Amino acid sequence: MATPPTEERKQKIQQLLRQRRLAEAFGLLRQLTAETSNWQLSDKTAQLEQSYRYMVRYVAEGIDDPKREEIYADIVEKAFELCDIATTELIAQTSPRLYFGTLRMERMHPQNTTALLQRFRRTTEQLSVADELPADEQDSAKRNELQREKEDLLTALFKHIWVTFPLPADETSAIREIFSDSATAADLKEIVMCAMFMSLMEHYSESTLLQLMDIYTSPASDSKLQMKALCCSLLVMYRYRHIIGHSHPVELRIANLADNSRARKDLMTVFLQFIRSRGTERIVRKVQEELVPKLKELSPEIRRKIKNTGLTDDLEDPEQNPDWQELLDKSGISQKMQELNKMQMEGGDVFLSSFSHLKSFPFFGNIANWFLPFDARHSAVSHVAVPGLRPLMAMVDHSGAFCDSDKYSFMLSLASVPQQQRDMMLGQFDEQSAQIAEMQANDLPNPEKERENTANKFMQNLYRFFHLFNRKTEFHNPFHTQLNLTEVPFVADILSDTDDLRLIAEFYFKQEHYADALTIFRKIAEKEQASAGILQKMGFCHENLKHYTEAAECYEKVDLMKPDDLWTLKHLAFCHRTNGNMEEAIEYYRRAEKTSPDNAAIANNLGNCLLAVDMPEEALKCFYKVDYLAPKGARTMRPVAWCLFLTGNFSQSADCYSRILSESPTADDHINRGHALLCNGSVKEAFGSYLAAVHASGIQSVADTVTGDLPLLKKAGADPTTTALLLDSLRFATENAD
Repeated sequence: MATPPTEERKQKIQQLLRQRRLAEAFGLLRQLTAETSNWQLSDKTAQLEQSYRYMVRYVAEGIDDPKREEIYADIVEKAFELCDIATTELIAQTSPRLYFGTLRMERMHPQNTTALLQRFRRTTEQLSVADELPADEQDSAKRNELQREKEDLLTALFKHIWVTFPLPADETSAIREIFSDSATAADLKEIVMCAMFMSLMEHYSESTLLQLMDIYTSPASDSKLQMKALCCSLLVMYRYRHIIGHSHPVELRIANLADNSRARKDLMTVFLQFIRSRGTERIVRKVQEELVPKLKELSPEIRRKIKNTGLTDDLEDPEQNPDWQELLDKSGISQKMQELNKMQMEGGDVFLSSFSHLKSFPFFGNIANWFLPFDARHSAVSHVAVPGLRPLMAMVDHSGAFCDSDKYSFMLSLASVPQQQRDMMLGQFDEQSAQIAEMQANDLPNPEKERENTANKFMQNLYRFFHLFNRKTEFHNPFHTQLNLTEVPFVADILSDTDDLRLIAEFYFKQEHYADALTIFRKIAEKEQASAGILQKMGFCHENLKHYTEAAECYEKVDLMKPDDLWTLKHLAFCHRTNGNMEEAIEYYRRAEKTSPDNAAIANNLGNCLLAVDMPEEALKCFYKVDYLAPKGARTMRPVAWCLFLTGNFSQSADCYSRILSESPTADDHINRGHALLCNGSVKEAFGSYLAAVHASGIQSVADTVTGDLPLLKKAGADPTTTALLLDSLRFATENAD
């Protein structure tokens, strides 16, 4: 029997560990570590299993141990680690994944965190000295060489920490020193932190997770680093939520956060960013499927208007030209732009669509560069920083609109623009740069907003890596998961307050994540009696999830608490109608109609329900009302004409269909007019109307429709033989025409 692939066995062992079936897990783990031919690994596995056997024996003998749960969690955590190490050993030799390719290079050319940090500090000191030299003494070639060496060392540090698992104790200590020193360069801290995060996304390590969490609470961390570290920590905790529940040290760290009001606010801020990130694809679709096609459709008309005005140079902006603005309003583009602007103001990622095609520069081929904070001195963009461009770069750097990845994309794309076009752009920018600088200078510091914006832009940075990196399929993408922190052990306890739950539920609801919103609304309802507003939203969630019976149950509770609420009545009627409960739907539509007697939509829905239960006389009254309240020509006349037919008013029905045909005729309109004429005894005119339908949609389609309507025609008094003869006449007429 063939041995299952290594990854499958790893998943099986981890599943057994999560299920607390350690005896079975150790059996598979022994086999896995034996295949590595690494006697130290096999020995560690045997020792760990022996410790577990002792624990099992003590339990069987009734020996009490107050630290049993802590020791058990430690054994589970170490078993996970051994499983990861063994899997890596077996896969690393042949896997084409970037992670294992990088690991093989590391093993061929061993690095050490401490040594790399020493070289980095030496290089940055030399670079600092070079920057402080008087202009006439500066050696640009030497300075550029030092800059590139610094960047290479950041990349080397990132890759080494990313693929080294587990990190030796001395290297862990060296990393801890980085974050305990407030003087450490910000780019070094961030690249090391992101390397730790990426390592954790590959392998769970309690010590690395704790170190990541400590960055958030470290006094040496500024607010930006704190928020980024918290983002990383929570992403990791959600990924390993089935593991960390057994970790007492993680529990203690999170308990400390629970006692800190600042941490609770930050936790909620990051959670809302997680929820917001799930709407990114919806924004991209709105741009690509709604806005861009409309712009493409509109462009010929705009070009024609430009041509007709004789304007060729110095064109006004479309928003400043009344004619063009009218075009934008009529096409719906203005509304789409306003929607996107609102999404951006609320933190939505509206730039992903624009910048996604700018990630093909060689700069983004280096995985470490996706996690670099923007630096205008970086060798990839510094050559763009000519004197005229520096104000633009400063604005881009300090802009709260772009994440770091997009800042690099912007400057790299600018570097590829021909000099003449670049000068034109700068000329336009000069007119606005002073105003922008003044606006930025006048903005009062807002620490809360800055922390929120940091989390927002960092999440966008990560989102771009996991969706746009050229080898993205090789990575676990956290944004393809729910990222629901109420499912994370210990964190869920912090978020259990009713006010917090209400905020989370409302945010899910606003972002249209109805399943998650419903889950949180239910938790609120378990804690306190649900208000009418909560029940309405629960019903709406059910309705959008197509749970119409459950939605109706929620709405019926609201109806008892808040009788004759128009919104509730309309949705109750809709749910019953969708479920086929027409009598109940009619009851609620009638109540809604009393509340809002001049509502054409309610009258129309009521008419359709009455038709469904074969009450055409009552339905006709509704459709007459609709045509009076909101006349739409053929659209509102069609149901009137059909009800007239069903009630036996064939002449009036035919007249109505004749008026409809003068506007925007369809094949069905011709067929229905033919039915009315046939039942009214005008066989010749009926044949002509059916023939017009044949010309519109073909003989087979018309024959199928008429055949399906035969019971109605018979009930209305049409002679079945005459109808059959008319159908054959149509077939013969079609043959002759062919």
